[in-house]
Amino acid sequence: MNRSGRSAVMLLLGTILARLLFSGGYGWFVQQRMRIPLIFAAVVLIIFGIHDAVTGVRQESADPLSSKRSAGPGVGWLLILPLLVLVSIAPTGLGAAAASRVDAYTPTEETDPFDPIDTSAGVPEMRVFDFLERAIWDNQQSLEDVTVRLEGLVVNDSSVPDGFKLTRFMVSCCAADGIPLQVSVHTDGPPLEEGTWVIADVVWRPPEIPYKDVDGELIVEADAVQVTVVPDAPNDPYESPY
Repeated sequence: MNRSGRSAVMLLLGTILARLLFSGGYGWFVQQRMRIPLIFAAVVLIIFGIHDAVTGVRQESADPLSSKRSAGPGVGWLLILPLLVLVSIAPTGLGAAAASRVDAYTPTEETDPFDPIDTSAGVPEMRVFDFLERAIWDNQQSLEDVTVRLEGLVVNDSSVPDGFKLTRFMVSCCAADGIPLQVSVHTDGPPLEEGTWVIADVVWRPPEIPYKDVDGELIVEADAVQVTVVPDAPNDPYESPY
């Protein structure tokens, strides 16, 4: 690959990053906190790509044979193939299929005491991780008889015949390390399609056996007050432990 090829790859990669940043699609691959480093990377790639292209044109004008002497293996052009895939295919993140391949995560560190839940402005929104943490570790049981709002995707499972597992992935860095967080939601409504994104107002269902006495997988359950199907996933589909 010669200088023009290198500049083309840098410009294409920088443009793809800029496109993902502008559309918000980068959130399917990495945490939202990576936005600033990605902006910096896109700017650097575009600047270096333009600089390399301009330098190459000037050098070739002064010495027409320079491009042939600096050419590397043609196989380098294959680097463009994965970039073209990113351009042509709409980004998608971790979904129901990924949730079925990985064991769900439950918070294992006690963080009591918890702040009271503020319901003065209506049904409070809560991260799935925070809901699980309160359900398992809050000795004051602040979730009891309180309606909270969770957002996640539907995972149908035979262990919840009258509902679904509301799922949200926890991501530390990027989608590759995503771990599902799940709440078993029981509802009187009709079955929902696998992978559908929903906003669910739920009430925690206290376990018959205290979580600390459970030998095996901890299952946090809730009863649905209202479940609303949303057409699109949120801009930030993942939760962060930070």
